[in-house]
Amino acid sequence: MDKNTVKAIVLAMMVMLLYPMLLKKFYPAAYQQQPAKAAVSQKETASIKEVISPATPEGTALGKAVVPAIAPYENSFYKAEFSTLGGTIASLSFLGEKNRQAFTKTDLFSGDSREPGIFSVNVLHEKADLAQTIFKMVRKGESTEFSYELPGEYQLTKTYTFRENQPVIDLVVRIKNLSGREKHFPITLNYGIGYEEGYQKKYGYYDAVAYADKLQTKGLSGVRKKGFSFADPTVWAGLIKKYFALLVKPDGKIIEGNARADEKNLWGQMTLEPLTVSGEGEGERNFLIYAGPQRYEELKSFGVGFEEVFARGLFGLFKMGILAVLKFLNQYTHNFGWALVLLTLLIKLIFAPLTHLSYASMKKMQALAPKMKAIQEHHKKDPAKSQQEIMSLYRRNKVNPMMGCLPMLIQIPVFMAMFKLLPEAIELHGAPFIGWIKDLSAPDHFMMLPFTVPLLGWNSLNILPILMAASQVWYQKLMPAQPGSSPEQQTMMSIMPIFFGVICYNMPSGLTLYWTLQNVFSIIQQTFINRIVIVLHHEDQ
Repeated sequence: MDKNTVKAIVLAMMVMLLYPMLLKKFYPAAYQQQPAKAAVSQKETASIKEVISPATPEGTALGKAVVPAIAPYENSFYKAEFSTLGGTIASLSFLGEKNRQAFTKTDLFSGDSREPGIFSVNVLHEKADLAQTIFKMVRKGESTEFSYELPGEYQLTKTYTFRENQPVIDLVVRIKNLSGREKHFPITLNYGIGYEEGYQKKYGYYDAVAYADKLQTKGLSGVRKKGFSFADPTVWAGLIKKYFALLVKPDGKIIEGNARADEKNLWGQMTLEPLTVSGEGEGERNFLIYAGPQRYEELKSFGVGFEEVFARGLFGLFKMGILAVLKFLNQYTHNFGWALVLLTLLIKLIFAPLTHLSYASMKKMQALAPKMKAIQEHHKKDPAKSQQEIMSLYRRNKVNPMMGCLPMLIQIPVFMAMFKLLPEAIELHGAPFIGWIKDLSAPDHFMMLPFTVPLLGWNSLNILPILMAASQVWYQKLMPAQPGSSPEQQTMMSIMPIFFGVICYNMPSGLTLYWTLQNVFSIIQQTFINRIVIVLHHEDQ
């Protein structure tokens, strides 16, 4: 080091050593005030206990505090804890639906009492970070009110009201302008739900959503990687997980919003258009917060498009239609399993004429296979001529080669809708069928194994996937062979049932039940079709 650097280091060390001694000698008052500050802190801590008491009178004056206080709350829908830090909800649990608590209860958020909870509010461009500020709390009947005042600037009041007849929280944010001039207050609201590691296996999914004229969604993994943002003109936004939703609809316009995720929580934030408040005037923003199960009728009752979270996806309409029919049939069967049996039979009957034509066409194709092979051999040097002759053969016998794929194409939308419906419809969560099938939304664990199957990770014996694969093999043996199919293709087709059985082994039992029933009904139908005598055109006999 050069001389100047050494001098600078020595000088800095001298200042650090001598400054406290000089300050104590010339400004002793600064040191004498320290004990007084500790005494005030104790007094403020005591005042917090008074504030959170249910007996606190209304209209208690605003006061500062240094330690957040927690106050419990419970009604028929929720168990919650309020925090004076940010005037937020530190934990929120949905207690479940009557007589189905075991399958419909969930913890929506459980935070650290030292950190802001959900529904913290901030005013953009203001100095105070309200999420980190202690609010004054007062109980007013069924409502809980938090307030904070920045002297000479504004007073902000947050009032939470839990509805008694719906899983809804009404949040009113009031701002009183304490200055003599008109001011604009752009309000932000934060919301969140907790998640656990391994959520994909246990819960299925977590999504951030936002709704304008259509629903925007992004899964938790995508939010963790790249975040999620939405802009004007968003109507409402929220967060969803398997069976449940937390949705926030403000009365003002959302000009921008985003979602992010940390190690334990999925967070969302929305910014509203500025609230204009005249000098010494007041203004307010109202937030409708739905925090409960994804029941289509309940979500639709609000008239703001909440039901889109259940109807989302390519097969959303099919999913809603199938659920509506299942619920209708359940009114008579009082068992969603038997309702699923009737629905599968109904679907089979509706498409039976079309399926019959398809199978009959496939049988004709099988009968015409020798004739087609002869044409191909005769015109093997002229593929165009060969194709022309084969098309003439089809027309004479009224055969459409595409009809063979029709039964599968018909079932795809219904199957995909079932695939989405069974693990997402809370009505089917915990719905039993018969015997060992206790929950249509979960695999049918006939018995637990004393070991885990290597590679596959199976630890239970599930009967329905085995029945599904066996019925698929039986059905394929009844099907007419496709003309021109190679031995490799036939081998692949024989392996497919086993492949699907492995794929569906740990899928919801309702899905494998539907697929098995489809196979059984198709076997019955195919047995009758195989008895039909095929009559070809007289030129081809």
